Amino acid sequence: MIVAVLLSMVFVASFSASVRNLTRFDVQWANHLLMDMEWADSFLRKGTMWLAFFGASLATHYRKHISIDLLTRIAPLKAKYAMHAFSGVAAGVITMGLAYAFASACYLNLTERPIEYEMLGGTGSMHVCDATDDQIKDLADFSRPTGFCVLRKVLNTVGVPAETPGAAFQVIVPLMFMAIALRFLGQGISAGFALSKGTAAMEELEAEEKSRMDAVHASVSGAPTPPPDPAGSAGGHGGAL
Repeated sequence: MIVAVLLSMVFVASFSASVRNLTRFDVQWANHLLMDMEWADSFLRKGTMWLAFFGASLATHYRKHISIDLLTRIAPLKAKYAMHAFSGVAAGVITMGLAYAFASACYLNLTERPIEYEMLGGTGSMHVCDATDDQIKDLADFSRPTGFCVLRKVLNTVGVPAETPGAAFQVIVPLMFMAIALRFLGQGISAGFALSKGTAAMEELEAEEKSRMDAVHASVSGAPTPPPDPAGSAGGHGGAL
């Protein structure tokens, strides 16, 4: 998803810049196309937000998010996993609260219909995407936002109202907060489970985490992937989410 969003942003930004440069030579079709691409700047802003939240979710998965880990570095193994269990569950609960708060704010934005997306029909006001072709053909200098109308219909089928494209893009915020919350809870429950099983389970989880992080670092640096640690080959408590 990150790659897809980033590539689409690069394509839109490059194409928009190319069209804008053509307008300097009084190319008429470029002028009309640039006017039709007023959505490009908004798309790039929303795309940046998507990249930020996808990156935040991945950082949580790899435990690369900002954390104060001085005590866990010097604490004994049992105390370390007790802190991991508490902080993971607490962070998950707090992040779920953030997800709920942002979901409520997004719902308000999703249900607000600006005047440019509203028209009068036979039964009163209606969204332009709900208007028929006969109702729209009588309107001068107006075209239906086909792409958004398709997206709006898809969101409506899963119970998500969307009155504007900008509000539809904001749905990623509560979704990623919920994903981050589940990752935190999974890490906290995993640490608590190992703590209840004893020293052997904690050492096994520690070895699994070290092996996984070594593989991540090796893939980023291009170095050969280190062989798996036999002590951490069994189980699967760490990083399941």
